[in-house]
Amino acid sequence: MKSRHRINQTKKSRPYRALVATVFLANGIFQFIAPVLAEGTTAGTSISNEATATYEDPNDPDKPLNTTSNTVTVTVAEVAGITVDYTGLVDSNGGNVTVDDLLIFNYTITNVGNDPTGFRIPNLASTTGPATVSGTLPDGGTANNLQYSINGGTTWVNITGSDVIVPNIPVGGQVLVRVPVTVQPGAQPNDTITVKLGNTPANAQNVLRSPDGGDVYTVDNPDGTPTDAEVDGVPVNGTREASDTSIDVKVGAVVKTYSLATILKTRTGYNAGTPNLITDDTITYGLSLRVEGNDPTGKGLTPAALEGTDIQLNTGSGTTTQKRILISDAIPAGTDLAAIPTAPPGWIQVYTTDAVTTDANAAAWTITAPGTLSTVTRVGFINNPATVTSVAPNQTVTGFSIQLAVESSASSPLQVANIAQVFGQTPGTNVPVYDESGDQNPSNFDGQLGNMKLPTVTDTNDDGIPDIVDSNSDGIPDNLSVDDGFVNNPATPETGVDGNNDNTGVGTGGEANIFTVEIPVTSAVLNGPVNAPAAIGPSGTTNDDFTNKSSLVPAGTVPGATLNPQAVAFTNTIRNNGTNTSSYSLVPTPPATASHLPTGTLVTITYGSESRTYVWNGTNFLFNSDQSAIDALSKYITIPSVLGGTNINYGVEVDLPAGTQLSTDIGRGFPVPITAFVDDTNAGLGSETVRNTTINRVYTGYLKLEKLSRILDANGQPVAGADGQLSTAAKKPVPGNIIEYVIQYSNISEPQSGNGNIILNASNVVINENGVVSPNNWALDNDSNGQIDTSNIIGSATDPNGNIQFFNGNPATTLGSDQTGTTLTTDVTRYVNTVTGQVAPGQLRTFTFRRKVN
Repeated sequence: MKSRHRINQTKKSRPYRALVATVFLANGIFQFIAPVLAEGTTAGTSISNEATATYEDPNDPDKPLNTTSNTVTVTVAEVAGITVDYTGLVDSNGGNVTVDDLLIFNYTITNVGNDPTGFRIPNLASTTGPATVSGTLPDGGTANNLQYSINGGTTWVNITGSDVIVPNIPVGGQVLVRVPVTVQPGAQPNDTITVKLGNTPANAQNVLRSPDGGDVYTVDNPDGTPTDAEVDGVPVNGTREASDTSIDVKVGAVVKTYSLATILKTRTGYNAGTPNLITDDTITYGLSLRVEGNDPTGKGLTPAALEGTDIQLNTGSGTTTQKRILISDAIPAGTDLAAIPTAPPGWIQVYTTDAVTTDANAAAWTITAPGTLSTVTRVGFINNPATVTSVAPNQTVTGFSIQLAVESSASSPLQVANIAQVFGQTPGTNVPVYDESGDQNPSNFDGQLGNMKLPTVTDTNDDGIPDIVDSNSDGIPDNLSVDDGFVNNPATPETGVDGNNDNTGVGTGGEANIFTVEIPVTSAVLNGPVNAPAAIGPSGTTNDDFTNKSSLVPAGTVPGATLNPQAVAFTNTIRNNGTNTSSYSLVPTPPATASHLPTGTLVTITYGSESRTYVWNGTNFLFNSDQSAIDALSKYITIPSVLGGTNINYGVEVDLPAGTQLSTDIGRGFPVPITAFVDDTNAGLGSETVRNTTINRVYTGYLKLEKLSRILDANGQPVAGADGQLSTAAKKPVPGNIIEYVIQYSNISEPQSGNGNIILNASNVVINENGVVSPNNWALDNDSNGQIDTSNIIGSATDPNGNIQFFNGNPATTLGSDQTGTTLTTDVTRYVNTVTGQVAPGQLRTFTFRRKVN
């Protein structure tokens, strides 16, 4: 029963927002039509207004006179509103979806109007594919009937007639619906099943009802309904309806339902307080909770709603175990909770004074704020189960706000670093759901290989869903290892860094939001990637942030080759981070490992109409025009008179010399650090007052392809000896053997360690395996015996992250099918694998196919 006041739909447009029409005139003339305020203002609410004014007598100026108008009042009209959301699927038998399986499709109906309402729910839903609405649901279900729940799934009621009117659902309240669907005889692998509850075109939400069979719609409470302040009369926008359709479910697939929750945190405000003092400064953070409607993990998960998990909660009559969604935020070192937090409708603020070493999901929480807020160690938010029972997929709940105050004992500079956490579980299961803020990946997936961030959970079968281990039945899985949410080292957070304050951090857990509270300094500089001068590098500082780019690698450049790369251009940004106007000089400086940059590399720095070129001699950069040391102001690019708080861009060009190795051979790029500094004494670098460095790194290619092979017998089992081992070594199959080819493709570039760096993702990857173009000949008749030497094994060409097309003929340009034969036209002579999505830095994927030796 979540409120839509602050829930942003990312899946569907919700074109039902109403307008407020009010006219207030100070002279008492007032004509209006009853205004409509939806999504927040309760029907029947009276809004009063009076006007006041001051004026003067021109004959007696400077003596203000006052006047007040009559009071006018408007009453908010009743507005009906409904949404229907598909919230997940449970295969009651587990395993693959097969004939006679009972599939349970879950939906949530929400009152998004401004007055309590009833909902009409039919005892039917529409299906596509080899399935019917039939079967017996658990919890006392009767054959072939839908069920509904008004208490978050604690109890279920059968819809035994043709429909049911569920009365008096409060504003923001929810009704859960379960649809039993049975897979029918004759269902074939990959047949698709979908289920639709309600009946609106394109699953439109909250639209004026067009009477059809199967509609789910609002039913106005009778006038005089005593509870929840029912407003007499009918809604001004009529009867509303909505519908939603499930995701595609394929026969033969494994239904793996899991809640994919993402907690997001940003710094929304900072009040500096008294100049030259930080102890009266305050910082405000905004939180939001997003439940994904799509699976970004690559694990084939069916996204589900997020519901509550067991927490210890005191609501005024003692601490008990209750199921709630819990959002927790540990108070960072050097700060205190400054004010009562703000929660969106349907959510309640909670507090704990337990030590920060106690994990948030094991702490004792209370809804009553302590008399002294400085004793709070964590602040949090929980759903009010009377209205919000779960958060459906494709929904984001916003409006959580926390304000911190710098402690009186803090000294400048103070690093404030913290993360937020969310705890819940998947509906109908005890599977834990846990996420930490700072990145865009849900439920603590790492975003790289589609795995859980270990040691958060155990997932022994690698299906993407945590194992359930609760040996002492305390409701907390033994295998759910959570961070305490408190950053012990704010200067270099052990959690990773979300340095851009936008939840784009990358790490093995939550990424801390970092903010430095300090008395402004007169002279400072930040130097980083374009538009990100404050980027944070792998060390957790701003001195090794980086921009990665690749030079062109010509087609046909084989491993082990060298090349003369084209020059690569970069744009960097400096920022005057001080209060005084300063001039900044720029110069290339030696990389941390000198041998990582080829001797003879030319680096040109440009700003405005000026440029300077430097050459790397293997130890130092020299001024290229005369091969002299860089020791004079004339040899620097200087950006003059940069105002405090101003960003300035400059250019860098890196030209690697002939004979440069391929990055895919050596597993790295070629770094060129660029240092910006303030040279108040004109004595050169080394006598600077402030400095900051960013790295421009050139790659000569970064997507590595490595082909491996092994020999299998006719039954698909590896043969004995080295030939049966997957490797790059030459193999010696015999007729009847199967050759398995495995192409490993990996992104060897530097990953996003830190924040704000520019990394190299590989997108639009297409792998071409052509067996009739030299040096390949695996689809040719090399021995001229009338049949091609190897034949495709049907079903063997696979890539979990790719779409594979099959071609035949010579040239292999005729699009065909996954077929096998002994001629160019009846077999596959070319495989084209179009990789879906991006291959991120550090990610390795595989493309496999098999050929039988004829």
